[in-house]
Amino acid sequence: MQNKMISDEDLVAYLDGEADPATIGRIEAGLRREADVRRRLDHLRLDVEALKDSFALLEPPVFTMPEAAPARGRAAAAAVPVWGTVAAACVALVVGFGAGHWQQGADAPKGWMAYVAAYQALYSPATLAAIDQPQEVLRSELARVSDAVGKDIDLAQLEGLADVTYKRGQVLSFKGRPLVQLAFATPTGVPIAFCIIEKKEATAPSDQIATLELEGLSAAQWTDGLHDYVIIGGQDTALIERLGGQLQAMQI
Repeated sequence: MQNKMISDEDLVAYLDGEADPATIGRIEAGLRREADVRRRLDHLRLDVEALKDSFALLEPPVFTMPEAAPARGRAAAAAVPVWGTVAAACVALVVGFGAGHWQQGADAPKGWMAYVAAYQALYSPATLAAIDQPQEVLRSELARVSDAVGKDIDLAQLEGLADVTYKRGQVLSFKGRPLVQLAFATPTGVPIAFCIIEKKEATAPSDQIATLELEGLSAAQWTDGLHDYVIIGGQDTALIERLGGQLQAMQI
């Protein structure tokens, strides 16, 4: 059974070393007594490790300016390795990621979809490969996820999608609003995320699905007037568009 006293946000803060003493006490008590808490922490730890590994891949060898560089400012430049610039870029990414605002130029998407894209770009086939949950756990997890956005999502619907395998659901957050992520993997391991967020204000529903590219990943987005949706992952635009059409038709 899901421990509702310990949220995913609490577990992330615990992994980051930022949880307050009371939260740490609740989590550690839960880890001793409840398999569900241990399982959720393990899943979130996979995401954190994937993020760290992705940053590690950015680290280049130390480089100093050649002697032929102009004298003005040369000493200062030589003292700073290129990694300093990369580290600054990583800090900027983390700040932008946490704020839900990831810029790639004037035409880059803003708000929650930028947050989703930055998160999904850190996924690799290894992120979901080890996740194989029993049906009762998937149902319990999906019930919690569904409640977060006021939906009634049936596991059979997700498992009925062609060309992907449903792996897990989790509740994230964007500016105080629950942001649900349902994770899938293709037969070759490509991670795909279907995300739902409740609109701040209701709008007219639309039957149109817009395809786009976010962080180099294929994506499709639509709205039913009450919720916004995006599905993103890999570079197979036809697959993403087809999955988006199926999910929209299911009225998930």
